[in-house]
Amino acid sequence: MATQTVHTNGIYHGLPTFEPSHKNLSAVITGVNGISGQHMLRILAEAPERWIKSPEEIGEVLKKEGVKADYVFFYSYIQVEPKEGAGLWSNAVDMCTVNTKLLSIFLEALPIASIKPKLIMLQNGAKNYGLHLGPTTVPQEESDPRVLLEPNFYYPQEDYLWSYCKKHSIGWNVARPSFILGAVPDTAMNV
Repeated sequence: MATQTVHTNGIYHGLPTFEPSHKNLSAVITGVNGISGQHMLRILAEAPERWIKSPEEIGEVLKKEGVKADYVFFYSYIQVEPKEGAGLWSNAVDMCTVNTKLLSIFLEALPIASIKPKLIMLQNGAKNYGLHLGPTTVPQEESDPRVLLEPNFYYPQEDYLWSYCKKHSIGWNVARPSFILGAVPDTAMNV
């Protein structure tokens, strides 16, 4: 079993610690204007020798081979209009359609750009366990069955990611945080 060393930085806990030998990597972060994406960018930018190359180096790579990414962090999310007079996530069918399409379009663009990452990380959340519908089992575990009371865009997204990564021999992971404290302009998820 592999272990990962983590550290704390101010109010942020459980941040990954990278080996100093890991350098000259690249990453794609979608949804960087949201809470999770913004904070992932901040964490990766703390070690610029690991992630950032000069504009000349980047330009040369883009000309010669196209964009490459060792890791992809997918945080993108579109909040569709709720049903009239109903709660934020009331339009479950449209949430599934729009957000699964958002992920699928992005993933299908990767081979066109000759991008084959080692791993793609998709962030879902506690709605995976039905938290938005009422009481849930505790503790919430990844092996819990899907809550099928209404459509949930996390499920088709995860299925699509699994299928895509299997087809392209890419590693994948899904993170499901419950609450993410943050303040990012114009996001519905601020706490």
